[in-house]
Amino acid sequence: MRILFLEFDGVLHPASATSRLSPFSPLKTGVQQAWLFRWAWILDEMLMRHPDVGIVVHSHWKGIAPQPQLESLIGPLGRRLIGVTPGPERWPGIVSMAEANGLRNYRILDARANAFPPRLTELIACDPEAGLREFSVLRQLQAWLRTPPFH
Repeated sequence: MRILFLEFDGVLHPASATSRLSPFSPLKTGVQQAWLFRWAWILDEMLMRHPDVGIVVHSHWKGIAPQPQLESLIGPLGRRLIGVTPGPERWPGIVSMAEANGLRNYRILDARANAFPPRLTELIACDPEAGLREFSVLRQLQAWLRTPPFH
């Protein structure tokens, strides 16, 4: 199985959109009002022909909602959600999970490249306001998806 480590903010919706979340509204209502996860369908379409790709959340959202609620929030991508990384830090959580599970074929979608080591080949860095709509991100993701699963 190939793994896609996924951040939500700046990938599945503009990072700035989270500023419209109200702490006084139920989470689902706030998500709908702020139009979060609006680009999840792009990733879902890209992964459609790749049933071997699972999703692991490394986003701070893992501390906001339990896994079943995360599955619901990300819509059709939820069926691919296999877990969340341990701990609050992005890169250490990914390393920990990759080592514990012997992962060799994975990519990281994130809008905060500075949270990772420089020139990390597994990182597909998104523009925080363009996310999955950015052509270079789509091209990198497609290139990875075209490689054989055990490469």
